Amino acid sequence: MKWRFLCILCGLLVFGAMHAQEEMNLIPRAELFKEKTIKDVRISKDGAYIFYQKPGADGLIYYLHADKPTYERELVYDGFVQSWATTHDGGIVAVVREDTLQRVFYTSMRTRKHEDITPFPFKSLEIVAQSAKFPNKVAVRLEAKENPKTGYYLLDLASGRTKRLGRYDDFDKIWFNDMFMAKAAVASNDLGGKTIYRNADGQWFEVFEYPFDPGMFLGGLQNVISVSNDGKTIYATDNWEKDKTSLVAIDVATGEVTEVVADEKADILPFAATIDVTTGEPAAVVALWGDTRRHVINPDFKSDFDFLDKELDGNTGYVNMSADGNLWIVRKLDGGPIHYYLYDRKAKKLTELFNDFPYLDHYELAKRTTFTVKTRDGMELPVQVYLPPGLDYDGNGIPSIPLPTVIYVHGGPWVGVVQWNQWFHTRNFQLLANRGYAVINMEFRGSTGMGKAMTDAGDLQWGENMHHDILDVANWAVQNSIAYKGRIGLWGWSYGGYATNYALGKSPDAFKCGISMYGPADLYKFSTIDFTNTNIWRQRVGDPNTEDGKALLQKFSATNYVEAIQSPLLLTTGSKDERVPQSQIDEFAKALNDAGKEVVYFYYPEEGHDYRAPESWISFWAIAEQFLEKHLGGRSEPRGEDVEKGNFKVIYGADFISNLK
Repeated sequence: MKWRFLCILCGLLVFGAMHAQEEMNLIPRAELFKEKTIKDVRISKDGAYIFYQKPGADGLIYYLHADKPTYERELVYDGFVQSWATTHDGGIVAVVREDTLQRVFYTSMRTRKHEDITPFPFKSLEIVAQSAKFPNKVAVRLEAKENPKTGYYLLDLASGRTKRLGRYDDFDKIWFNDMFMAKAAVASNDLGGKTIYRNADGQWFEVFEYPFDPGMFLGGLQNVISVSNDGKTIYATDNWEKDKTSLVAIDVATGEVTEVVADEKADILPFAATIDVTTGEPAAVVALWGDTRRHVINPDFKSDFDFLDKELDGNTGYVNMSADGNLWIVRKLDGGPIHYYLYDRKAKKLTELFNDFPYLDHYELAKRTTFTVKTRDGMELPVQVYLPPGLDYDGNGIPSIPLPTVIYVHGGPWVGVVQWNQWFHTRNFQLLANRGYAVINMEFRGSTGMGKAMTDAGDLQWGENMHHDILDVANWAVQNSIAYKGRIGLWGWSYGGYATNYALGKSPDAFKCGISMYGPADLYKFSTIDFTNTNIWRQRVGDPNTEDGKALLQKFSATNYVEAIQSPLLLTTGSKDERVPQSQIDEFAKALNDAGKEVVYFYYPEEGHDYRAPESWISFWAIAEQFLEKHLGGRSEPRGEDVEKGNFKVIYGADFISNLK
């Protein structure tokens, strides 16, 4: 009797919280799927200007004066600006495409005049290195229209004259010292991975040869980060014969490798490092465990990051710095729009510049908190919890009362890391939190960015331990008073869609409903198509060509659990998806419908894998919001005209969609 009373009381509290939230501004979903207004923010090398671009304004580069960043000005080009860089002599070099013609322009910020310094006709040009010792020169990688001219060149910014540095056809990328001498290189190898080389006295020597691993889906977690200005040391992320990537220093002359720093929980990433431009050495590197785990290597930088983390609530993201190291561009990464700042090291002064998504300026957004969840077999997983504003009274990341909850499972599964801070993901979390849900962005074994052992633990485990991780996160959320038991929904796309389909069949009592976007359902059939016809798939997911592999894949298929599914499913996909065939979703939806299960299924004829058109996302959420409201009890924005914005076809659930309020 007492337990029944507590359940009723908890339900009334949740209802009251939802009612109180009606007073919170409802963010129109169309606002969340607009294009960002700012991109590619950089401080000039002389520290005088802050440059950036805007989506849709492809022939413009905007700038502010760093000493008074209030009035926006622009540089106008006759064509599409493909790439650009600030230079040591206070100018800008830009690669501009006009129809089929590409040219290189140098602009002095003193005269604002564009000088055409195109050396000869080319297909592509990449600016790869600069040096304070040669302020009027840049090193470029140039693919010429006449093949013999392809290679690396030193380009004079005043005259457009070039000096050939080398062809280097065997390498994917070259790193130079401040004398424009090649000192490090990375190349693809026959193992499907990459090899790191050093150049000593004009000869190339192999340092590490890495085979293919799932981290390659992120571009590879092993890579060169920088070369010291004097060319004596290469800094790289390396996981040769160890679990997690760490930062190592490679002696160019001898090849000796010394570990500089490692993280106990996650891989040191080859991107997001803070390079001290005065030396070319890494001053700090990061790993991601939900939040940023920054390792400051140069003690001269510790007080800077201490100050920034205090000012930005521990959400500091480094962008770049001026050539003297004094002025930085930093950003705040907290799950919402990215706020950019100018940081003056000497003055210890932080000036906010702008954010890249001002459409939400007048709305209160969800805060997020990172937790570590221990699974049933003792493995630790990072999760981030987004809570509706006003429901975390003490700021500890736990709502004041349990909430209806949506757990998000990312795609891949071998593409961890990106889901933590990409707006493509986090805008959806903000939408759901605004609708009254606790949103849990979870990691799981089999993912990347947390070491080889974590990735390997997912081998042949799609329907076992990887599934258990989802259940354990759901149970953790209930035990820690985040989720309201019986009001948990599961949502994901690609692999996350598979995980949702499977979970609702394998563990039918665990989730109240599910949303599966372009997720496979018949894992055996899916493992026989060209996309999955790889060794890594057969070794890590299952081999459809063996009896044991076929049995495993069938066992892990949601299609085998149709009769067990009790909770409603919303399915959606794109007809042009080249990874997950639409037939996977068609057949699963039909099986559910034929079995009398509650299923809503609609597809977008013009969409591929990962929807791109804003209208597709807007119409999807116009339907999905009310699906979640019906089954979990949050709130939703009225459909208005948003459903009609999408080009989709309904197969099942037409009555539900047509009756949306």
